[in-house]
Amino acid sequence: MNTRRKPKYKGSFKDAVRCRKCGWCWKPCTGYAHEPCPHCGLSKDVRLRVFVPNLKHLNAWRKQRHGSRKVNWTRAYRQSAILLVGRGVVKCVRCGCDRPELLEINHKNGGGAKELTGRSQQFIRDIVTLRRSTDDLELLCKPCNAIHALELVHGKLPMRVVWSRS
Repeated sequence: MNTRRKPKYKGSFKDAVRCRKCGWCWKPCTGYAHEPCPHCGLSKDVRLRVFVPNLKHLNAWRKQRHGSRKVNWTRAYRQSAILLVGRGVVKCVRCGCDRPELLEINHKNGGGAKELTGRSQQFIRDIVTLRRSTDDLELLCKPCNAIHALELVHGKLPMRVVWSRS
């Protein structure tokens, strides 16, 4: 019976490894490329690997795909979020505009810029997956949302948006 192990791996290792089966985290310590999880025993690759993309093929794939799937998913998520924020009614709460492409999700008390900076897709995804409540949100059309932002800074303004259904 052969009990010899493979020679020790000479490359670099990950700082911490997480088991996919049980979620246990540990620091590699044996010096071999694969280590068993100390908690459940599942063998895990602990080598530090660096992904270097083949940009020529990646760009060709992106052109062929043309981003249509991502655009469709983004549009579907946005429509679902608008339905949830409007509580089934898709129209501006101020002027009554009912065109979905003109509607925006507004923070009633302000603070939307802080919440949305760099993560607008995640914000919409959180609404759709019900991880974020919609109590402090409302639907406004773009002109009404601009007036709302000005009113938060300057107080009540002498303007009003009127929606005509033509």
